Amino acid sequence: MNEHVAKIQVKDIQSSTPFHAGLEFTPQTRGTWTIAHTPLLIPESHEIFVCPQGCLRGVVLSAAEAHGMDRFSMVTVTEDDLYNGKIEELFIDGVSDIVEHLDPQPPLVMTFTSCVHHFVAIDLDLVFKELNQRFPDICFVENYMNCTMRHSKVHYESMTTKQLYAGLQPTKQDGSINIIGNYFTLDRDSEIFQIIGDAKDLCQMRTFDEYLEMAASSYNIYNAPVAIECVQDLEKRLNQKPIYMPYSWDIEEIKQDEAKLMEILGIYPDLSRYEKDALRALEKLHDAIKDIEIQIDMSATPRPLSLAKLLLEHGFHVTTVYTDTILPGEEKALAWLQEHHPDLMVCACVDFRCRTWQKSTTPVLAIGQKAAYYSGTDHFVNMIVNDGMYGFVAIRKLCEKMLDAYIYPKETQRILDVKARGCVL
Repeated sequence: MNEHVAKIQVKDIQSSTPFHAGLEFTPQTRGTWTIAHTPLLIPESHEIFVCPQGCLRGVVLSAAEAHGMDRFSMVTVTEDDLYNGKIEELFIDGVSDIVEHLDPQPPLVMTFTSCVHHFVAIDLDLVFKELNQRFPDICFVENYMNCTMRHSKVHYESMTTKQLYAGLQPTKQDGSINIIGNYFTLDRDSEIFQIIGDAKDLCQMRTFDEYLEMAASSYNIYNAPVAIECVQDLEKRLNQKPIYMPYSWDIEEIKQDEAKLMEILGIYPDLSRYEKDALRALEKLHDAIKDIEIQIDMSATPRPLSLAKLLLEHGFHVTTVYTDTILPGEEKALAWLQEHHPDLMVCACVDFRCRTWQKSTTPVLAIGQKAAYYSGTDHFVNMIVNDGMYGFVAIRKLCEKMLDAYIYPKETQRILDVKARGCVL
């Protein structure tokens, strides 16, 4: 780690954290989801943030932009509340007052503490015991808007994903399958659904009863590393078997993961055509865009190095990857890039030095909002966390999106100004 740089050649990366964590710059790319959006995936639920005003400002604006104010409430914590010995009373009475005025009352309420509650050692066991006694028909779920968790053992985004499913209670299993931990519906065209046929996906649900039915499933398929703590918790509480099907762009890994899924379920469809379609799509795309410079960022996919490797293996001109960390699963791609393309630039996404970077003066095809922002291009794929695309179908569809982006420029700033792309309430 070098605290004096925000760009590094891939050959010089020696750890999973190549950049110093310090003063940060946030690029004006607003399409990724926030802690105010993700809980709203639970149908009919309500979220209550119990926080100081500085924290509330951001989440209330996020909820308002998503047209989610009817499912959002807040309790303001002042400085005096930290010293008067009534921090638990404020939490209990504030949440109770909100719930009593909701009509109809929601089946699930997710409450958020902030870091100040934990600095003063709030008694959350007491808080939730009292809330459950006052409102026995409501499921209260504890969550945390605690920015200090960004550098703790469990990142707050991982905790939010875990708590999305905390309302599920043990019940008899029916052999079905859940899709866990995504912002977008897992693509029904993907090979996964040729194997499993159907699944319960929170992103598709419209009622709380549908949500509760997820407790009866026997398996949890998850695609993003952010869901690891979640599936571990569900395995412990509900005895649901986790199956990791990562958003990989590595052809051999995709085949191995699909073979693993088939072995677990005892279902063996012929998927050979999907790989052939993906390879044809890569060839067609290369014929069309030739050697245009390509830049990729970590908001587009959890495996940006894997994607860079795929494209470079097939003759594309990838020059830059924007990522603050090397996530688990990227080790193979990193080693390959260091050997075969050691000069590939890896750039931070949020280092304070990023604010002074100059836009590219040559044509760039970007994959992801941050790559579009930093390069200054109007030709980009507006993809966030794979857009729910998986496997060989993801490769084919990304090629189609890249060709479209190459041909048709976008109104970049207008697109980047949209908060939480795809969050529809």
